[in-house]
Amino acid sequence: MSEGTNKAKLKDTLRTLNEQWASLHAQWRDSASETINREAVQPANDAVRVAILALEQLSETISKARRDCDSG
Repeated sequence: MSEGTNKAKLKDTLRTLNEQWASLHAQWRDSASETINREAVQPANDAVRVAILALEQLSETISKARRDCDSG
């Protein structure tokens, strides 16, 4: 699988998580839901965003390496 495909899947998964959580959270507002949001949902969002940035950087590095190898 390409870096672009992985990045798209991560973005789609993050979007789905946020949509589903927003739908659930609109109806479920108590201390337990706030705990889940703070301890699970937000850390998952942060981790996926970091992974997306890492994939972008990896993709740039791979592209540069390919250009360097092709021109060498």
